[in-house]
Amino acid sequence: MKTEDLIEVLARGDDAPAKRKVWPRIAFALAVGLLLGVGLLLTFFSIRPDIGAARMMVMMKAGFAAMAAGVSLPLLMRLSRPGRATGWRVAAIFGFLALCAVVTAIALMGGDPSTRMQAWMGGPFPWCIVIIPILAAPTAALLGWLVRDLAPTRLTMTGASLGAVSGGVGAMVYAMYCPVDSVAFVATWYAVSIALCAVIGAVLGARLLRW
Repeated sequence: MKTEDLIEVLARGDDAPAKRKVWPRIAFALAVGLLLGVGLLLTFFSIRPDIGAARMMVMMKAGFAAMAAGVSLPLLMRLSRPGRATGWRVAAIFGFLALCAVVTAIALMGGDPSTRMQAWMGGPFPWCIVIIPILAAPTAALLGWLVRDLAPTRLTMTGASLGAVSGGVGAMVYAMYCPVDSVAFVATWYAVSIALCAVIGAVLGARLLRW
């Protein structure tokens, strides 16, 4: 966005027509990023062999990831436009994280104490914190290219919200690979992975979203 266009938008104060133009582009970027993430999964990883039998759990994990992306998307849309207050959008994200903590605690308390650690960690190491950011990269690149043209001013926060949305999309793809179906694992480590994507987005956003 050119400086003259930014001044015109700020002076007009009504960006409803712009929003109507942006939403289809955001939806297209998310859809293409999801497909590219699936391509990365098929190229470098795999789909779990029992995905047919485990389809309900896979859908549950993908739904959780989609919820995380959906909670973060309104904040990204708000920050993409200069001079807009975030309002309830930041609180919604913290509310989602609090819900994840409550769900994790309930799931662990209701499980067998002898298998509690296995249910929480899913194995020796939660590889989702490595793989989800990789699968989120195509979505992050597409959204970054799109958002940069909208002239955001709070670059670090915008990058963080962009990373969180991308992380949610990456986690949706990862659900087709993830062999762990524990509720405690998903509520903890998927959330941590998406938060890591947000941190990466915050760091890179301060540099790459400049216009």
